[in-house]
Order: sequence, then C-alpha cells, then structure tokens
Amino acid sequence: MRSKWVPGMLILTVLSLAGWQVYGLLSPRTPLEDPEVLASSTTMTIEERVITLESRVLTLERNTGLVKPKTAGKLKEQFVTLAGGTLIASDWTKISGTDFSFDAALYGGSVEVSWQGWIENGKGSVRLYDSTNHRAVDSSELSVDSGVRSSFYSKPISIWRGQNQYYLEGKNPWGEMTVSGPRLRIVTR
Repeated sequence: MRSKWVPGMLILTVLSLAGWQVYGLLSPRTPLEDPEVLASSTTMTIEERVITLESRVLTLERNTGLVKPKTAGKLKEQFVTLAGGTLIASDWTKISGTDFSFDAALYGGSVEVSWQGWIENGKGSVRLYDSTNHRAVDSSELSVDSGVRSSFYSKPISIWRGQNQYYLEGKNPWGEMTVSGPRLRIVTR
C-alpha cells in the first residue's frame, strides 16, 4: 500500500537539498576553510579564486603579525597662519616678509602637512622654500591661471625633520602677483 505523503516527502527532500546548496553558495566560507581555492579543478571563476586567495593571504599575514590593523584614531586639524605678500617676477623669487620656522615633530608622531591660500589676480605660481636645506618643498608648488581671485590647496607636502626655516616663493610672467591668506594645514592622529 502506497502512502499519499511519499510524493510530498520527495518534493520536500529535493527542496531541502536545493536550499542547502543555495545556502552553501550564499554563506560566507572563510578562505582557510575553502578547499576549492587550491584545487586543480574547481567550479570557482578565476576572479573568485583570486579574491579568496587575497583574503587568505591577508588573514595569514594578520595572524603572523606582518599586517597590523589600522587604529581608528581621531584626526585633529590645526592651522598655522603665514604671511602673504606681493611680487613682480617671472622666475622663482622670495616673497618679502614671508619667513617662518616650522618643526612637524612639535605636533606629534603622525603628522600630515599641506598648505593653502589665495592668489589675488588669479595668475601665477607659488611654493614653499626650505631655506635651511636649500630646496623647494616637495609637492608644495601650485599654479593658478584663472584671471580672477583663486584659492589653491596642496596635497600633503614633504617637510623634512627638524626646526627648519621656510619662506614663500612666487613667479608670474604676466606681471604682479599677490598671495593672501596662506596657511599650513596640519592633520595629526
């Protein structure tokens, strides 16, 4: 005698197996538990294998201490106001009265410095010059060619260690140039 619930059980069993397969695809497997990653034949795509292997390497590096997790510290932003000035020069020339000294170590261990300001006539180039080490500060050179008052913002600049002396330099082959509101932006962790 055949029971009526057998076809129903068969359908439930098939659905259950299909559900486990879907769950297996959707549930995250840790890279260390995934035997398909290193298998010579696999159903994974190349992209899936690369992602899994990268994750596996990162996990191993963290476990061995080669990679330290970033600490989410609060960022603190400070500004140091600099003197501006006016010049007429077609080659790099010191802007009179803009001398200042700066030591990044006074702000802590993890410091990022950039600088910003305005070029009033909207034409010309400016940069910071390290007179202690006789060099233009890396990544500090900025140019504007708008014809109207324009702001400038640098990416992080390369400040050398120690209490160094600096000044602003500028050039404008088209005539007079005025730099106003220059300041250093100091971000610390």
